[in-house]
Formats: sequence, C-alpha cells, structure tokens
Amino acid sequence: MQRSHGFWNRWRKPADDIETTSDPQRIHRKPRTVRAMIDDPDGIADEAYLWLRSHLEGYLCFDGERRPVKIVIAPDGRIVAPVMVAVLASGDVVLELPDGEPDSMQLSVTPERFVERGEDAALCDRWRIYHGDAPDVNWARLTIDACRHAGFYVDAEAVVLPNALAAIEPAACKAINADQALLLRAIPGSTRTAVKDVRVVGVDPDGLDVRRAFDVVRELWPKDVEVTSVESALAAVRTMAG
Repeated sequence: MQRSHGFWNRWRKPADDIETTSDPQRIHRKPRTVRAMIDDPDGIADEAYLWLRSHLEGYLCFDGERRPVKIVIAPDGRIVAPVMVAVLASGDVVLELPDGEPDSMQLSVTPERFVERGEDAALCDRWRIYHGDAPDVNWARLTIDACRHAGFYVDAEAVVLPNALAAIEPAACKAINADQALLLRAIPGSTRTAVKDVRVVGVDPDGLDVRRAFDVVRELWPKDVEVTSVESALAAVRTMAG
C-alpha cells in the first residue's frame, strides 16, 4: 500500500528550520543498548530510544480519528499493539507517545497484521502480561517509517533496537519477582502498593518495566551498573533498593 503521509505532514518543518542543539543537558544518560553506528552528535537518537522504551501508552491517529492505545516493545525492538480494523486499512497512521505535544514523540507507522499463532502468539502474551486483556482482537506490528521527538527528526533505525537480554529476560523477571519486599523498596512510589500488584514484566540493558495496579512504570538501572545476566539484574535491583 502506498502511504500518503498526509497526516504526518502536519508536523513537518522545512529542512532549514529543523532545530539542532549542542546542549549537554538534554541527555541525562546514554543507553547501554548497542546500536549500529549512527551520526548522533547531540544525543537526540539516544534520548528518543529511551523515550520510546519509557512510554507505552499514547494515541493512534488515522483517518481523522484519535484513539488511545497501549503498546509493548517486542524482543526484536518492534512495536506491537492490538488495533482496530480501520487502523489496518488506513494508509496514514501516526502513533503519539504519550500525546501530540511538541515535547512528545510522534511516529509515522505502517501497521502489519499478524495472527495469534505459533511464535507470534508470544507477542500477544507479552502485551497481556504488560496491560491485561486486549480491547481489540486485531494484532499488529507497527513499523516505524519516520520519527519526530521533541521537535527533532530521528532515524527510525535508531529507536528500533533488539533486546540484548531477551534470552534471559523471563528468568530475570522471575528472580526479581521472587523477592517482593526488595522490589517494592526499589521502585519509587510503590511502597504503599499491595505486593500482588507489583510485577517486573520486562528487562533490558537499560532498565526494567514494572507493572503496577493501574500502570506500567519504567525504571532505569543505576548509572554505573551494567546488567548482563540474571545475577547482575538482581544485584542492580538491590542497589536500587538501597
């Protein structure tokens, strides 16, 4: 399907009007996830990658509609979400994370439908682990065609990165969840939350995703801690707990 990008064009600026920056305060840290060599002197691609990993709720805009959506990041780095049939039929879809404000992220995406069968069924299970029951039965991978973050354009390949810890992620989640008291101390704002309502659902080199009763929060690993194994993930959580 030929994409018109008409909706996406409302965010576009002339090439000579795109912002640049050398302000070191824009980026508080670099991601540990290794990417192919990308020209990113101002760290905007790093910031965009960490933003995508930290914002799993937003809006899908298509054919004049704007609907709330929840997403997950698959082990290969691609976005997965349950969507309406109309989204799959649209040639112009924009994903806002978390909204359409200038300091937010907007992604021009192409939805690719898949069936909950075989290896792809694991992607649906992953979404449910993060968010619960899906509001729609049509599953899609959302391929990023263009990315705009905080007023800057970023190469799509800079934010679609595989999880280097995918092989140990289930074991790491299980090990961390086995000590709920430790987990509650490690996650800010969770000490008054019921133990049963807090679960680690995702782990990668940059941080962990924690599902609580009403949301999913992202916590970065301590700045000087490298996580490469189940044991080092547990050690990092102990450091976070103090």
